[in-house]
Amino acid sequence: MAALEPDILQLNEAISRLQDSTNVTPDSHPDKLAYLNDLGSALEIRFDSFGHLDDLEQAISITRHAVDLIPEDHPNKPAHLNNLGNVLETRFDRLGRLNDLEEAISVKRQAIDLIPDKHSDKPACLCNLGNALQTRFNRLVQFDDLEEAISISFQAIGLTPDDHPYRPICLDKLGNTLKARFDHYGRLNDITDAILAMREAVDLTPDGHPDKPGRLRNIESTLEAFFGHLGQLTDPEEGITGNRQAIELTLDSHPYKPTLLSNLGNMLRARFNRFGLLDDLEEAIAANRQAVDLTPDGHADKPAKLSNLGSVLKSRFDRLGSLEDLESAIILNRQAVDLTPDGYPDKLTKLSNLGSALNARFYRLGGQDDLESTIVVHRTAVDLTPDDHPAKPARLSNLGSVLKTRFDRLGSLEDLESAIVLNRQAVNLTPDGYPDKLTKLSNLGSALNARFDRLGSLEDLESTIAVHRIAVDLTPDDHPDKPARLSNLGRALKTRFDRLGSLEDLESAIVVHRTAVDLTPDGHPDKPAKLNDLGRALKTRFDRLGSLEDLESAIVLNRQAVELTPDGHPDKPAKLNDLGRALKTRFDRLGSLEDLESTIVVHHAAVDLTPDGHPDKPAKLNDLGRTLKTRFDRLGSLEDLESAIVLNRQAVELTPDGHPDKPAKLSNLGNALQARFDITHELEDLEAACTVFTLAADQETVPPSHRLDAVQGCVNVRRRQIQLGRATFHDLIEFFDRTFSLIPQVAWLGTSITQRYEALSSIGEMVNYAVSVAIQTGNLSRAVEWMEEGRGVVWGQLLRLRSPVDNLRNHHPDLADKLQSLSHDLEAPGDDISNPPTTFCDQVSTRIKLAHDYQDVLHHIRKYDGFENFLMPKTLAELIPPRRTDGPVVMINVHDFCCDALVLYGSTEPIIHVPLPKLTFKLAESMRLCVTQSLMRGSTGSQITDMLEVLWLCVVQPILERIEDKLADSTSTHIPHITWCPTGPLAFLPIHAAGMYGRRGMPGDGMKVFDVVVSSYTPTLSALLRPPHMFADGWPSIKALVVSQPDTPGMSRLPGVLSEVSQIEKHLGGQIRHLNGEDATVQVVLRAMNEDHCQVIHLACHGLQDTQDPTRSAFLLYDGRLTLSQLMSSSLRNAELAFLSASETARGEEKLPEESIHLAAGMLAMGFRSVIGTMWDICDRDTPIVTDEVYRHLKEGCVPGGGRLKTAYALHEAVKVLRERVGESNIASWATYVHLGI
Repeated sequence: MAALEPDILQLNEAISRLQDSTNVTPDSHPDKLAYLNDLGSALEIRFDSFGHLDDLEQAISITRHAVDLIPEDHPNKPAHLNNLGNVLETRFDRLGRLNDLEEAISVKRQAIDLIPDKHSDKPACLCNLGNALQTRFNRLVQFDDLEEAISISFQAIGLTPDDHPYRPICLDKLGNTLKARFDHYGRLNDITDAILAMREAVDLTPDGHPDKPGRLRNIESTLEAFFGHLGQLTDPEEGITGNRQAIELTLDSHPYKPTLLSNLGNMLRARFNRFGLLDDLEEAIAANRQAVDLTPDGHADKPAKLSNLGSVLKSRFDRLGSLEDLESAIILNRQAVDLTPDGYPDKLTKLSNLGSALNARFYRLGGQDDLESTIVVHRTAVDLTPDDHPAKPARLSNLGSVLKTRFDRLGSLEDLESAIVLNRQAVNLTPDGYPDKLTKLSNLGSALNARFDRLGSLEDLESTIAVHRIAVDLTPDDHPDKPARLSNLGRALKTRFDRLGSLEDLESAIVVHRTAVDLTPDGHPDKPAKLNDLGRALKTRFDRLGSLEDLESAIVLNRQAVELTPDGHPDKPAKLNDLGRALKTRFDRLGSLEDLESTIVVHHAAVDLTPDGHPDKPAKLNDLGRTLKTRFDRLGSLEDLESAIVLNRQAVELTPDGHPDKPAKLSNLGNALQARFDITHELEDLEAACTVFTLAADQETVPPSHRLDAVQGCVNVRRRQIQLGRATFHDLIEFFDRTFSLIPQVAWLGTSITQRYEALSSIGEMVNYAVSVAIQTGNLSRAVEWMEEGRGVVWGQLLRLRSPVDNLRNHHPDLADKLQSLSHDLEAPGDDISNPPTTFCDQVSTRIKLAHDYQDVLHHIRKYDGFENFLMPKTLAELIPPRRTDGPVVMINVHDFCCDALVLYGSTEPIIHVPLPKLTFKLAESMRLCVTQSLMRGSTGSQITDMLEVLWLCVVQPILERIEDKLADSTSTHIPHITWCPTGPLAFLPIHAAGMYGRRGMPGDGMKVFDVVVSSYTPTLSALLRPPHMFADGWPSIKALVVSQPDTPGMSRLPGVLSEVSQIEKHLGGQIRHLNGEDATVQVVLRAMNEDHCQVIHLACHGLQDTQDPTRSAFLLYDGRLTLSQLMSSSLRNAELAFLSASETARGEEKLPEESIHLAAGMLAMGFRSVIGTMWDICDRDTPIVTDEVYRHLKEGCVPGGGRLKTAYALHEAVKVLRERVGESNIASWATYVHLGI
């Protein structure tokens, strides 16, 4: 039955009559107490209706008077005390004065003490005291108050039989106190007991009872909290319908109606946050607006209703982007704050809501004043919240978030450090299992990620990923925050991919983003952001792998994200920008001018929609500038280029120094200025370009690859200035010094070997140019050192990890042990670390930590006297002995600028410079293609011989002629020896087979390299730094491991393998361990290599050079691949000779010619001093011949070399025999065999 609307006129008349009666009745009159009691009750009713404080003050005064008049032993004394406590508590609710609450509790205790347990009023008084104690708990967070309130509620229920009219009240109060304890401790038994108590209270309350709506509301809000704790939302019909029923039962004039409306609005907003239904949000706004309208000005609840309405209007702004909603939200929240007295418990919550709205306006409009006001508001909330208050963690987290925002805007590291401290405090103060813990973890992860972006510390990035992974793992799949936490993790994984290049990270990011999309319902306000994140990740995978399907999917997703984002939404510009980037990428791939024009339109829109002063404005200006320059490159419009320069310059000027994106913007400006110089020939543009590239290279906190790109820009500008006579080659040296200092950082030990090779793929050309410049400036020693530093980088890292530390151990044994332990773990290619973790991401994190620890130990070692250059790049004197006894090393550098050979006879001998004017990079590349295509076609006729003749005339002949006298002086008893160290395309050419084949009347007619010298190859000079004890104890002491696969599953038969093995047995007899066929599995062979300590290993099987992933190049054994990456993780002692009788074991990877990524180099890295390999396929019938001759010459000692060069000479003689048998013209058969090492 609906409550009756109070007759206000009758109430005013009644109060007037009661006041007259009270005034004329003496205190001693027996009716005085009745008049006072009735007047106090009437005044309290009128205060509840209109909120006038005068009515409440009079009610307190009158009730206090009544208490003073009644004797202690009067049976009505407890009731008057209880009434006084109630009105004092009401004034506390209105004004927040703690002394009112303290007095209320005191007088209510007096009332209870005076009432016998069997008295009918005892339960009511107990409940009133429990209410007051819970109120004090809410204010002071003294948990003793809450425990006593719960105990009192149980006591009250125990005193009320099932049919007692006060039992529902007691049950409802018990439910409220148990829910309060749940809110602070998160114990499920508390909230389940609360729900049971509240359900019983509702069941005992008749329909039509005025308290029925309130009790329905209590149980529904408690159910919502319960399911929210479990990551669920109560059934909409169970929560929202119940509130609607309560509202329908209540007239507009009822003082409780605004509260019911406000609660309905909160539930609808929660459902909107979960499912994104706009109808829920509109109804929530309507309900909260009605709650505000029905609450009189001056009423104690008015601020809360204003704040709730402000919050739902901000939610609609977040969804639709209407500035009108946001402005209204700020006004309402500000009113709520101003109307709430200082010290009032809810004041701080309203401050936080105001701060959130101001922060949203900052993000939309970019006004710095809004951001500063937000910080002030949140800092005030933090400062006024006691450390043990349950809201403290949330307020710390809010302040941390806005300080991070100011860092994003202004770049102050102090703000970011403070944000991390505050977010960490928020996490630590939030108990495990508490619902908001994961949100605070996510905020901390975002702040750590920002510090990584600024300072580049991978530890921060690892912490970011760990924090976000915890948040994801602890969030149920149906929790509304799961998609957002997945997105945070996906972005962090993509960031690690951007830094370290691990494809597994990118694949994981895509999976995570796709899951976030799938878990976000259509129509949800966050759906566009999730689609956009997935699109960005797919575009990144296209950039890496080149699959057009990924790019097309990215464009579709980015376009959907844009279309689903309302105009005016603050995120619209960012989504437009991402769509523009994807469209430009498709233009770069397919060349469609329509895509380029669309890109420009989209980027223009993104710039126009981003307010001046917004932190994202520079990035959007930069992207628009880059796109306009691209159109200039395509169509040649100078207007486009001028606009690009203006935009790029604005982007640079608006980006703070130290910002991680500054170098990229500087480089884009430099490229545009350089392009304008090409048109106008204004030297100022060239100087300006050099300046901005130098500034970009000087940014210490950005990824090394970005700095290397900037250095490349500096080099390109200097080259132009040299051409114009405005600079000299000497001016390039400082930039090349930077290049070589950055190479180890780009190919960092903390990444896998595969990732390092990927990072090095674009460095070779710059290294070769640097060597050319060093040669041209006459600095031949530096040229050699740079050639060594810039090629075979990964092999050099492995060799340093395996370097002996005997001297260090003599002085600092603890450091030596620690360094060797770390080195051993880092030798793994990236997935074979000792005590391997269970997941890929754990492996990455472990490797990063190992690399950091390794660098820290090295830094510590280099502080000691005598160890300042410990494991630093070697100088020329350290790379070669004072005088080589093994013949010269010939390093050949190939570059567009010039081609040269450097002949090294020893560190004390002058370096001999041999210019190669007839050789060009283009010619070298054409010779490489000739070999590749001829071998693919199976043709080795005139094309190959023509190529070998060009190789002789342009490369080998000038070198041999220059050092002819020194070669003659080096030996009089046997043919001289040369170790070739070629670069670029020459690394794939058989220099040892160069010569004049059949040409008559030409200079050097009939001359071939093998007639003049014995040839060896080396990937680096460091690979030659091995002790000279090849077969030192004589042939009979040699132990050998022979692996043969005549019938590899899935491959063609190799019948010559068994004949090959018989030749080995003939020469080695019982000194070999032979693993054949099914006995030769990958693990068995690896174990034999590492445990048998054999000096010689002979592998007779199929070989494979993997062009997609060179580290997967392999020997094909019975059960699979024995890969190069597996070989690289092994280090052998006493290893002398590896004979690789398999195809393509010394071929290498065309994209990385300077790295010598092939199986033969892998055997050198394992510790073998000498390796026989093959440059291409071998003929099965030839291998027994070569094998027989090599081992015969080694066993009989009938080759020169004094121990160190026996293998090189043995192979030379063996190939000579093979050449005689198959014919010199059958070049493919005999020229494939090469010797590497010493």
